[in-house]
Amino acid sequence: MPVIALVLAVLGFCFPPFFLIAVVLAIVSLVRASEPAYAARKTLAIITLVMGVVYVPVVGMLAAIAIPNFIKFQARSKQSECKMNLRSALVAQQAYFSANDEWGDTADAIGFALDGKNRYSYRVAENTVIPAAVTTTPVQDLEAAFPAGVFDSEDGIVLGCAGNIDNDKTIDVWTISSAQRTVDGELVPAGTPHQHVDDVRD
Repeated sequence: MPVIALVLAVLGFCFPPFFLIAVVLAIVSLVRASEPAYAARKTLAIITLVMGVVYVPVVGMLAAIAIPNFIKFQARSKQSECKMNLRSALVAQQAYFSANDEWGDTADAIGFALDGKNRYSYRVAENTVIPAAVTTTPVQDLEAAFPAGVFDSEDGIVLGCAGNIDNDKTIDVWTISSAQRTVDGELVPAGTPHQHVDDVRD
């Protein structure tokens, strides 16, 4: 029985229910250790119980490391929504400009639509905002997060998205332009999304 308890204790690091069974078996083994047939296996039962004492802090430390990293990874994957949709909106605007010699003033005009699960609010034309569908942050707060004058452009058009992807006070802000531009001293090529505020890091 102590051997089974020890094996289950080792497996319990991957499957926690096994660990509970192992501890119960180890306790039963210690109780029966007074009988001569089980006395030699007392050490295995004690090792299993010691592993039980070690188990909780080890799992706690692993969780303390893994959970924040998982949340950060999840938030980074959400940012891909914004970058992909900004590129799509810019392509739609450029196609509209090629056909009409002016930028479209609505999402419908340029043929840009979202699936209704967007976590970001999108500015796809001068006065057209597609609000975030999945958020607790008001649209006006998302719009206010854009840096002043970021949509002013003499060459081309600038589109943007803003979203609160990890439910803190910081809002993730990205823009994309049809023309090359300099933002915060950095040269940003045309058609490349630029991140003004990183909600994951800040």
